[in-house]
Amino acid sequence: MAIYKRRDGWEVRVYAGVDPVTGKPHRISRQVDGSRRKAEREETRLKAQVMDGRHRGARAKTLAELVDTYLDWREHNDKPIGPRTLQGYRALADARIKPGLGKLRLPQVDPPALDRFYTAALRKNGSLRKPGEPLSASRLRDVHAVISGALALAARYGWISYNPATLVKPPAPQSTKRPMPTKKQARAALQAAERKDPELYLFLRLEATTGLRPGEVCALWWQDFDLDAGDLVVGNNVVHAKGLPGGYVRKRTKSLHGDDRPIALGKTTSALLKEHRARCEARAREWGGQLAPDAYVFSADEAGRRPLRVDTMTRRFGELAKELGHGYTLYGFRHFVATQLGAVATTATIRERMGHGSLQVTSGYVHRVSEADREAARHMDALLDRG
Repeated sequence: MAIYKRRDGWEVRVYAGVDPVTGKPHRISRQVDGSRRKAEREETRLKAQVMDGRHRGARAKTLAELVDTYLDWREHNDKPIGPRTLQGYRALADARIKPGLGKLRLPQVDPPALDRFYTAALRKNGSLRKPGEPLSASRLRDVHAVISGALALAARYGWISYNPATLVKPPAPQSTKRPMPTKKQARAALQAAERKDPELYLFLRLEATTGLRPGEVCALWWQDFDLDAGDLVVGNNVVHAKGLPGGYVRKRTKSLHGDDRPIALGKTTSALLKEHRARCEARAREWGGQLAPDAYVFSADEAGRRPLRVDTMTRRFGELAKELGHGYTLYGFRHFVATQLGAVATTATIRERMGHGSLQVTSGYVHRVSEADREAARHMDALLDRG
C-alpha cells in the first residue's frame, strides 16, 4: 500500500493479493485530485473493498487465460475425464476459442458475443484438420462445453456475476447412421484379413463376435481370458495421448457403473486365441523369456508389455477395406454386432454384452422387426393379392 505524489494530484496503490490466473501480484491503482488526506481516505476505502473480496483481478483476466486455468483445473477435479478428451479440448481451445474470443475480458464475454462466435464457426474456418471447412455441430458442442465450464468456474470464484454460456444453446448435432458391414461384407473382410494379416484377422474377429470397442481389444491381457471355458472379462480400455507416461494409459472402460463385464466366446474364436497365445509364447522363449499373465494379447513388442495403438489397427483395417471397396470403418464392426444380435437377444442382453451405459444407447443400434409386424405384412400381402 502506498500513496505517491503526482503532478496533478495523488496516486493510491493497494495490494490485492496474487492473481489466480497469472500468479503475479495484483495491485489496484486510483488517481485522486486534491489533498493527501483525500488520498488517504481513498486508500482506506480500497483496502476495505479488498478485505470484502471485491478485487480479484477480474479486469486482468481474458477468456484465453480463463480457459487455460479451467483446463488445468478440469484435469484433476470434477468428474473423471479421459486424457484423449482433455487433449481434444486443449486443441480446440488453441485452434478455435483463443483466436476467436481469447482477447476478450471476462465482462465482454456475453450471450451475443458467444452467439456470433458460434454462428461464424459453423459457417467458415471451423474444422481443426481442414481449416477451410465449417466446424461440425458436434465439435461446436465440445467448444461450448469448454467455454461454459470455464465461465462456470469463473462465476464460482466470483470473477463474474453469472455464467453467460447458460443462456446460449449451440445447434444440436444431426444424428447420422454409422456405416456398417452387411453379413456378406463382414465375412469378406475377415476372409481377406485371414489371408493377408492374421493378427488383424484375430483382432477383427474378436471385435465382430464380442462387440468390444477397439480400445478394449487393445487393452486385453491374457489373464482376462479363460480359453478352456470360453470366457472373457472386459474391464479396461487403452488410450494413447501426448503427455502420458509411455504415451498411453490403460484405464477403466466405459461399461455400466465401470464394472467388469463377462463375455462368452465361441469355440472357433477360443481356438484361434489359443493358437495366437502359442505363437506369442514361442516368440518369448526365443529370447529366453516367458509370457507374463498381464502381457497384452495384441502387443507392439514380443514381450507383450506395450499395447498396439488403436489408430494403428484403424489404419491397417482402412487399407484392407479400401482394397475390398467397403465403405465402413473399424468401429462399424462393433455396431454390426449390436444389429445382428437383435435377432436372437433382448435389448437388455445386448446392452450388457456391448457395455452400453443405457438402454437408450443400445436402442440406437438395434432396429429389430417383431414377428407380429412380419405377420401383419404377410396378412396385407395376402389381402391385396387375393383373386
